[in-house]
Amino acid sequence: MKRILFILLSIILMTSCASILNKETTVVKISSDKKSKIIYLNDTLLISKKQIKLKPIRSNNPLNFSILRDSLKEDISLKRKLSPLFWLNITQNYGLGILVDLTNDKRFTYRHNLHFVTDSITNKMVISNKKISFLPKNKFFLYTSPLQFLDFFSVPMVTLGTEYFIDNNFSLSAEYGFNNSDYNRNYEVSFLDEKNNAYRFETKLYNKINLTNNVYLNEYLAIEFRKIKNEYNDQINYYEIENSNNYYIDDFATKKNVTIFNLKYGLIVPIGKKFYFDFYTGLGLRIKKFDHKNLEYNKNIHQIQYSDNFFLFDTRDFKNYDQKSFFNYSLGFKLGIKL
Repeated sequence: MKRILFILLSIILMTSCASILNKETTVVKISSDKKSKIIYLNDTLLISKKQIKLKPIRSNNPLNFSILRDSLKEDISLKRKLSPLFWLNITQNYGLGILVDLTNDKRFTYRHNLHFVTDSITNKMVISNKKISFLPKNKFFLYTSPLQFLDFFSVPMVTLGTEYFIDNNFSLSAEYGFNNSDYNRNYEVSFLDEKNNAYRFETKLYNKINLTNNVYLNEYLAIEFRKIKNEYNDQINYYEIENSNNYYIDDFATKKNVTIFNLKYGLIVPIGKKFYFDFYTGLGLRIKKFDHKNLEYNKNIHQIQYSDNFFLFDTRDFKNYDQKSFFNYSLGFKLGIKL
């Protein structure tokens, strides 16, 4: 019994995400629209538009400091909040790690980015969420989508895209992806030349929202249109429903067209001065259309062999319908350079 209790306790301790992964301190970045001073733990720090870092100890207590500018002084008391790693316990071992994290101040954190401005009406220094960074007209980005190159469960492609700002914080982008190799199967019969390509067109509106509470990050809302075209030779095995002894190996070709519409949210995370990551997520609609050539399979009289119906690792997942619409969820990132 003691051994079982010891094992259970070990499991709980090892799955307490915040207690294990969080440091005793956290980071709070502070900036101001004008030169000011921060008084924190009896130290005086100069701040401006460039962010400075405070490293407070995680605690159940609020984070207290004062900010001074000319004759103005504001005492700030920043409420603590639960760290995202605390909520990660829910996904691990039925949330048992929460029991440990509830006894540890490592479960707490504070808002990570603060930008102070002077309110012209009240003449007080307040925290502002208004973006102070913007992307200027005629700015030009060049990028690729690395996940497309590694998409072995669909069609891995090499992609290259451009983004051009036709106005401040408003851009149009176009991306092309291609793969002309036979990436999956080789057959003696070829009804068409195998090729795969994709197009992506987007329009983005930047810095109208601030979900990150970081005035320095460029966030955007986007409308995306994608078109994916695949042409490939394939093969299925099937037998007659009424006579399983009649077994067929059917060579055929498929032209597959996928149309995708998405509404997306994303943000630009800089890597130095030139490079950046573009992280995004979105919801939309995916429409698939198949055009099969030389296919003799008839679902009314034939039954696909089990091995051809098991599509977990089959990148070409044979379908016998012509068109269907699906809910689409997108999540990914791009790697780019600012020109």
